[in-house]
Amino acid sequence: MQQPPGVGKYFLLGLAVIAAIILADQYTKWLVIDTVVSMDKHAGSGFFSWLLTQKKIEFFINERETFKTVALTPFLNFVMVWNQGISFGMLDTNSPHMPLVFISISAMASLLMLIWLALATQGMQAFSLMLIIGGALANVMDRVRFGAVADFIDLHAGAYHWPAFNLADSCIVLGAGIMVICTFIGDRGKK
Repeated sequence: MQQPPGVGKYFLLGLAVIAAIILADQYTKWLVIDTVVSMDKHAGSGFFSWLLTQKKIEFFINERETFKTVALTPFLNFVMVWNQGISFGMLDTNSPHMPLVFISISAMASLLMLIWLALATQGMQAFSLMLIIGGALANVMDRVRFGAVADFIDLHAGAYHWPAFNLADSCIVLGAGIMVICTFIGDRGKK
């Protein structure tokens, strides 16, 4: 059986973009957490040392880290929030089993989307999948290493604060938005 034209043409590029998103997310987390908001005088380890460190969330909360809030603009702060739930703090719980549940769900969804990416023939659809997969796997890395996801971007208007998030969350939301737009544009084009 012959494949439709264009199947697989975005896959290798997609793997590179996914890897770049994961690396960028981890780098921004290190940069902000270890250097900007950390009040620990022993912080400041190099990025690759930090990337290979596996310490559970209890270490940071109970034994070591204290963090400050850094106001960047009247509506944007850097903070430190350990999210044990899904994106934007939803389903945040202290259950020791939830990280395994979220890792499993994210890994399975990412695997299915990688298959979809391998079959994608439209550029914007492929790009949206790259963003979603990269963001999901970057947060999986945090769950494996820490048992929670490190969030640090705090957008607010006066006293109202959007739940803290990170670069990976931003990629997931942007990718989902592009996917929705592509779906509506595709449906209109077919009519």
